[in-house]
Amino acid sequence: MPTPPASDASDDRTALEPIRVLRPRNTDALAQLLDEIRQDKNYRAHAAVTVPVPPPPTDAETAELPPVPGDRTEKLPASDGNARPPRPVDRPRLRPGQRRAALVIAVAAAAVAGFGCSLLIPSPTGATPAAPSASSSAAPSSAAPSSAAPSAVVAADQLTNPGFESGSISPWSCAGNPGSIVTSPVHSGSKALQGAVSSSDTAQCDQTVAVHPNTTYSLSGWVRGSYVYLGVNDSTSTWATSPAAYTRLTVSFTTGPTQTKATVYVHGWYAQGRYYADDIALK
Repeated sequence: MPTPPASDASDDRTALEPIRVLRPRNTDALAQLLDEIRQDKNYRAHAAVTVPVPPPPTDAETAELPPVPGDRTEKLPASDGNARPPRPVDRPRLRPGQRRAALVIAVAAAAVAGFGCSLLIPSPTGATPAAPSASSSAAPSSAAPSSAAPSAVVAADQLTNPGFESGSISPWSCAGNPGSIVTSPVHSGSKALQGAVSSSDTAQCDQTVAVHPNTTYSLSGWVRGSYVYLGVNDSTSTWATSPAAYTRLTVSFTTGPTQTKATVYVHGWYAQGRYYADDIALK
C-alpha cells in the first residue's frame, strides 16, 4: 500500500486547467440555404416537413469547472507537442427538404410579426375624415312631436269678432242700454266696443262659446274706463279702473267635467260713465 506524502512536502505536479470547447457559429448557413433554393427549380413541389429541434444541452455540457487553486494554469499540449486552439465541433447539417421547410416557416413568422406591428401603429391624427354617405347626409325628416298637440279649437281664439272689426256687435249681446261700435278710442285696428253705463245698468256685453270639459282657458282683453270688469259667468272675473288709457285684463278658469259651453262678458259699473273694450280673446 503506497504511503501518502507528507503535508509539508512540495507538490511539483502541473495543475490542470478546465477545458473549454469553442463552437464557432456558421454565419454562411442562410446564404448557402438561399443558394440551394435558387439552384433547385422544383422546390415548390416538395412537401413541407417539421424541422427537428435538437435537445437542449445538459448542465454537464455547459457548466464551467472551478479554477485551480494557486493560479497556475497552462494550456494542454497537442499530441504533436505544439499548442493550438481547440478545433471547432461540426454541427449536423440539414437536408435540402428540411432547409426549405425552415425557410417557409421563417417567412411565415416574419409576415405574422409584421401584421401584428402594423396593428399597433396609431393612425395619423391629421387624416382627412371620409365623406358621409348619402343616407347620413340627407336632411332629417321632421318627426311628429311625442306629446299630443292641443286641440286647434282650444289653442285658437274661441271668440267671434273679438276686436269688433266687423263693424257690428254680433255675435256679442248687450243687455240694458245697447252698446255701440266706435272708431275712437281703439286699442288696435280701427274699431272698438263702447258701453253706455247708467245708474241702474252696467251695460254688460257677453258671448257664449263652446268649450271642452276639464280644460283650462285664459281670457284676456283691453279695457278703458272707470271700474271695467272682464269675466266668465258662474266662474271668475277681474276688473281695472283706467279712464285715460287702455289697460289689459287677464283671468284664467277651468271648465267642469261635463261643461261644454261658457259665457264671457265685459261691463262697466253703475253711474261710472262709458267704458271701452277691444281685442278680447279666449284661448
